[in-house]
Amino acid sequence: MRDKYIKPLAIIVVALSLLCSCKKETPVLEDGKAKVRFVNAYLNADPQEFYQDNSKLTNHAIAYGAFSDYFDVNAGRSTFWSNNIVENKATSAIEGVLYGENVYTLFYYENKDSKPAMVGYINQKNTPAIGKFKVRFVNLAVMFNDKPLVIKNVNSLLLDGLGFGVTPTYFELSVGAELRISVKDQAIATAIPPASFQDGKTYLIWFNTVDGITVDYHIVPQD
Repeated sequence: MRDKYIKPLAIIVVALSLLCSCKKETPVLEDGKAKVRFVNAYLNADPQEFYQDNSKLTNHAIAYGAFSDYFDVNAGRSTFWSNNIVENKATSAIEGVLYGENVYTLFYYENKDSKPAMVGYINQKNTPAIGKFKVRFVNLAVMFNDKPLVIKNVNSLLLDGLGFGVTPTYFELSVGAELRISVKDQAIATAIPPASFQDGKTYLIWFNTVDGITVDYHIVPQD
């Protein structure tokens, strides 16, 4: 199942190049291994287990706001899916192609139809410069009611309007930066302390809210 509101960066390859009518052999998509991490970003959701095809990956269920370790998985085309351990039933699935030797972060979240879904993003491999860290942002909160988020590095504007499910891009910032996030046209801002980030590290920060106004942040180390 693929959420129509999300445009994943590189995990999903849903359209293969058309093959010449005279070409009979099955195309080789990818082989080797990749790594994936799962994040439960569905507000107040039950803990979830995660699978690749018929293989269970998580050794314990992931509660809301938590994330798993990285798992070695087979590259190529497969289906990742989640299972609610309270009701013991599948809740969401996503089909795609993983590229060998790459690392991915997959989110379990609530889509705009108020249904559970999954989306994934490929992790960038480049190491930040000395004295810097890298960070990217994901807005997965339906309760913002389509209002974008504004992200500042103290008084310097980073993003003027981070919409729901927008594919994240990396920012390289100096260690000691204090990030401030607010809903556009709202005065209330949430500050992320400078001590949250270390030299040479890369992070993904996703946002949610319980009231549609105050921004809650969750930091997922990429390294």
